[in-house]
Amino acid sequence: MTSNEMLSTYETLSELTGTMLNAAREGEWEHLATLEQRCRSYVGTLMEAAPIPLNAQEQRAKVAIIRAILQNDAQIRALTEPRLHELQQRLQATRVGQRGMAAYGAQRA
Repeated sequence: MTSNEMLSTYETLSELTGTMLNAAREGEWEHLATLEQRCRSYVGTLMEAAPIPLNAQEQRAKVAIIRAILQNDAQIRALTEPRLHELQQRLQATRVGQRGMAAYGAQRA
């Protein structure tokens, strides 16, 4: 991977996280999950690549892109964490209900 290819991959990640942020704002959870899988693929590509020496300008560009990605990620988390908490509460209520039904059914037998 060349430095241009690496920076292009980071740019693509930044664009994807921006799209993910829009999906989270719109409550499009399935689309968000699909985009997250695409991001994982790009992150995997970057992690597998050999270290690439960058000049000062490329390093500054990389840092700026990573900052944008992290800002998008923080906003996505702020939008998704309440939804995850809500889902956890629903799952817990379902489990409690299932245990009650199981206990009630056992008493009737």
